[in-house]
Amino acid sequence: MRYITDFNADLLLRILPDFGLSEAERRSAIASAIGRPRKSQKPMVLQSAIAICEKEAHLDEQSPLEKSTALPLPELPRLLKLVCRRLPEDYRAAMIIASLPVLGTLATRIRFEYLDRQEQSLSFFSCITAPAASGKSFIRKPLDLLLTPINEQDAIEREKEQSYKEKLRASKNSKNQPEDPHACPRNNGVAISIAKLLQLLTYAEGKHLIGIGEEMDTLVKSERAGVWSQKSDIYRLAFDNAEYGQAYMSDSSFNAHIKVYYNLLLTGTPNSMKRFFKDLENGLATRVCFAQLPDTSFTEIPVFAPYTEAEKEEIIRWARRLDAEQGTLVCPQLNTVIANWLEAKRQQAIDADSHAMDTLRRRAGVIGFRAGMLCYLLENRKFTKTVGQFAEWVAEYVFRNQMELWGEQMEQELSGALEVLSGERGSAASLLALLPAEFSTADLIKLRARKGQSVKNNAICMVLNRWRTNHKIEQIGEAKYKKL
Repeated sequence: MRYITDFNADLLLRILPDFGLSEAERRSAIASAIGRPRKSQKPMVLQSAIAICEKEAHLDEQSPLEKSTALPLPELPRLLKLVCRRLPEDYRAAMIIASLPVLGTLATRIRFEYLDRQEQSLSFFSCITAPAASGKSFIRKPLDLLLTPINEQDAIEREKEQSYKEKLRASKNSKNQPEDPHACPRNNGVAISIAKLLQLLTYAEGKHLIGIGEEMDTLVKSERAGVWSQKSDIYRLAFDNAEYGQAYMSDSSFNAHIKVYYNLLLTGTPNSMKRFFKDLENGLATRVCFAQLPDTSFTEIPVFAPYTEAEKEEIIRWARRLDAEQGTLVCPQLNTVIANWLEAKRQQAIDADSHAMDTLRRRAGVIGFRAGMLCYLLENRKFTKTVGQFAEWVAEYVFRNQMELWGEQMEQELSGALEVLSGERGSAASLLALLPAEFSTADLIKLRARKGQSVKNNAICMVLNRWRTNHKIEQIGEAKYKKL
């Protein structure tokens, strides 16, 4: 308050609360306070207060990260309109995210090149989180309809597998063993051994398998059983369809070295999600499309209207059509949409000096591109306004959710900060926007200190150099800069 009032004793006496002290006692305390040496710079606590007030006063301009719930739905392709039609509005975004792994598994024969010219497929990992008893199971009926072609094929494959096992038991001591039919059901849940998963991936011959776990704690239990490290490796490699292999001396183990085509959908409570994705360094969480359902505490039960018979039939027709699709897709317009989105997010990350934003935008861009290719397929292989909007929406939705859930923790891990002293969870408000039009190196140091970021010389120099290189600032004097 000394600095705010410019060390004015009379003004301090008028505006400060008396705390039960007499006027003489207050005058004595004020005289003592303003009699202390006056620093040439404003105190750090005052700089912090001013910065926070400026941020709140210009929240719309200065907050590049809004909540995912503030992101309106884009124009949807016909199939997703059908899937979402009977759902409450608050549940539609989560339904779209939950549908991606299933739709990608149906269109498993589709390939395309990303911006880096590397071949990709429609691989998606999705995770729907909500408090207990909040209706997470609403995804079951729509997904059962979409899974119809896969489930029909799986019934045949499981019959083959069962017949083979019976023949094998019958000829246990015979020289003539039955031939393995390489049965490959593709929808097997998540409680599956590593050896069985590798066997099915081998037998699938490049088709995606899908794992759907309606209780995320099922996978948490497998972690306690000691098999999680390998499964985590497989999941991470599956995002890029990279190769995984194992080789054991034992004949009873399944040995293989294959490309991993695997899609995953999980649902669970926020606590089970944190238990499952507790290690951010392994990179799995950054590959996942997260969707958070609204909190339904003390609210009426949401109503999920049933589909009509005509709607069910049309959804299944779309699923069969996707299941029959194959070939390589090329859509240069979609490349432009995602490249522009990535550049906008790069500039945002530079302004915020946020390594977490820079890391998460890259993965979100890949996921948005894949979603755009899926939409391109659903739009009869034509680039429409819907394709561009849908790709950008998925990228932005995934990015915002990952920042909300993991941004703060990732920022600390990437920057080496010990603690974050202010800001909302996952926020990465632009450092540049919080600085005045003309600022000093000392201003930047104080701001980074308040946000729990490194204030070492090399970190400060790196930020200033990055801003200069990207034409965000220019130097106007010794340790003085002006925003452009």
